[in-house]
This record gives sequence, structure tokens and C-alpha cells, in this order.
Amino acid sequence: MMDSVFVAMDLVRLPFQVEESSDIRCEKCFEALERHQLDIALPGRMLGTCESCKAWYLIDLEGGVMVLLPDESDLRGI
Repeated sequence: MMDSVFVAMDLVRLPFQVEESSDIRCEKCFEALERHQLDIALPGRMLGTCESCKAWYLIDLEGGVMVLLPDESDLRGI
């Protein structure tokens, strides 16, 4: 069974063009994000993770935006 969970997510506009995307930074601690290409058919869509504060982001390079994904406390309603 799947339950629905509603959480607010902040949309972050990326301050560069797609070609200049080598340095995407965490909005929480400003460290560089590790980027993970999960589907080669969608090269502009990535998961970004911050090694410093453990934040995760869904990145849309073509749209020039990313969203901070919910963490455990958001998902557990804490």
C-alpha cells in the first residue's frame, strides 16, 4: 500500500546556462554537489547530493532549476 505525503519543496533557479553547469552548489551549506546521472536517456535530469550536510537535490539542467528533496524529518512528519 502506498500513502500520499505532501511536503513543500523549494525551487532553486540555477545561475548559469546548461553548458556552464560544472559547479552546482548546495543551497544549505554552499558546498559543491556530487552529481549522479541515473538515466542516460535523460542527460539533463540528475540527482545532486551534498557530502557535507547530506542534502539531496533533483536537478533539471535543461529547465535551469533544482529542488531540495525532503529529508527524513520531512517524510516522517517530525
